[in-house]
Amino acid sequence: MTNVKDIVEGERQKKRRKRIKILVFFVILLVAASFFGVRAYRHYKEEQFFASVKQKEIKVTPKTVTHKEQDIFTESYQKETDRRLATWKKDKKYSFDHPLVVQNAYGTYTTSLYYYAETDRASYAVCTIEAEDVGASVYKHQLKTLSGDKYVKKHEYEIIGLVPGTKNKVTLEFFNEEKRAVGKTHFYVTMPKDEEIPAILQKNTGDSKVKMTDGLFALFGHDKADVSNIYLYDNNGVARGRMPLNKYRTDRFLFIDDQMVYSYDFNKIVFTNRLGRVTRTIDVGDYEFHHDFMYDEKNQKILCLVNDLKKDTIEDVVIQVDVKTGKTSLLFDCEKMLPLMRKLAIQRKGGKNTYGGTELDWIHLNSFDLVDDNSLVLSSREQSAIIKVKNIYTKPELDYIIHRGTIYNGTETAKYQLKREGELIPNAGQHTITVEHDDSLSDGQYYLYMFNNYYGRAASIPTFDWGMYPNVGNFQSGTSYYSKFLVDEKKRTYKLAQQFALPYSAIVSSVQHLGGNIPFSSGMSKTFGEYDKDGKLIKSFVYEADKYSYRVMKYDFQGMLFADK
Repeated sequence: MTNVKDIVEGERQKKRRKRIKILVFFVILLVAASFFGVRAYRHYKEEQFFASVKQKEIKVTPKTVTHKEQDIFTESYQKETDRRLATWKKDKKYSFDHPLVVQNAYGTYTTSLYYYAETDRASYAVCTIEAEDVGASVYKHQLKTLSGDKYVKKHEYEIIGLVPGTKNKVTLEFFNEEKRAVGKTHFYVTMPKDEEIPAILQKNTGDSKVKMTDGLFALFGHDKADVSNIYLYDNNGVARGRMPLNKYRTDRFLFIDDQMVYSYDFNKIVFTNRLGRVTRTIDVGDYEFHHDFMYDEKNQKILCLVNDLKKDTIEDVVIQVDVKTGKTSLLFDCEKMLPLMRKLAIQRKGGKNTYGGTELDWIHLNSFDLVDDNSLVLSSREQSAIIKVKNIYTKPELDYIIHRGTIYNGTETAKYQLKREGELIPNAGQHTITVEHDDSLSDGQYYLYMFNNYYGRAASIPTFDWGMYPNVGNFQSGTSYYSKFLVDEKKRTYKLAQQFALPYSAIVSSVQHLGGNIPFSSGMSKTFGEYDKDGKLIKSFVYEADKYSYRVMKYDFQGMLFADK
């Protein structure tokens, strides 16, 4: 039988447990309130921060690096910049409101800005360049970091596209993973004038209502100058700076493993990273570049049209440069592939080629492109022929030729000619031959497109019968074309797929496909611009030149300097 004492003790324990439960409840409630309160406070503070992010003007005076070394493509020049940047970063902390900005830090792009700032919030940057006073198009892109990482706390970029000789507004906006702005600033920079950049003399607007593709036009080989810079222009024909070269012009840009690659001398190739810093150079030895080079990504080779300085002929050799090792070796020599055509060719009157030398320019290769992993097509201006070579890495041999004339008649080479289907304006003196694959085509079919100069002269082949080329142009006048052929390797045929007239140029010039449009350049017309896919002109620009420019190509720099759209 339970006594009174036990009953009282039991009640006391119950009350104690109840008090403990109540205490625990209030502790939990307090912790929860504290947690949610802190969370709410943090959220409040975050919202206050995002609300405080307003576009604001900051004062920036770009710094410059003084160099002892004058050759920008040397490691000593580049290291001088590295050391100076490191000193500036060590001496001061840079933020969105007070960034480190250096004009043309590494010497490779005259109107570029090196930008550096740190923040405690990971973000990506969007940059807009505006120069309304000179009618420049708005140049807006998401910048790509050196590492390729999208969200970073250290922002380090090369900003390109500023306009020389005027005031530029540079706007930078930084966004987090939720695409909320964590910083917005803009500053003004007046870039120095640059008298070397060719002026745009005339701007023409065509009938097409299609928008120009994003990008900058790169003008290569202006007036055959010994120091032939690369000049850049926007969609309104406004100059966007200059990329210096040492001697020989370059013919295009390549993009290899996050590096921009181009030639900067007669026999030298440069690699630059996303900051414009030279990271590597390759010397190809006893060869000299001419007309074109390209990248075979699968085999990691840069293929180049070259002159072999040990030969008595020019513009008939293709070499390969191993990207990994830098080793240069012969790919093939057209003289061995077309020995009879070489034998039948003669030196032009006066005993010298168009460059003033005595070497025989018998085939004059001026462009090429890969068809697949082990074959390519070559454009021969001298023979007005498109030549496919197969087994280029194993046993190079002739596969086919597209040629309308009769120069191969009676030779073993004639059997390689593809049969023409239907009527078309034949290729004559063509440039920038380019392969275009299309999933809708049958196996063995693909397109070839080109700037068809339609110029009728072959100095080394005096027996060339131009009767097969109606209304073919002379050096002063004629009509050039964008020509696109459909090749069927199985049927051994080709036929016209598309064609429209272009401003005439007997020599040089280019066409390309970009973003659904067709940028072009007509060298002797001193004109570049853009057509839509149907061949209607969008815009064209006439530039200042005594002679011409070799070609003009357009680049959007996506994947290199800018994020892919």
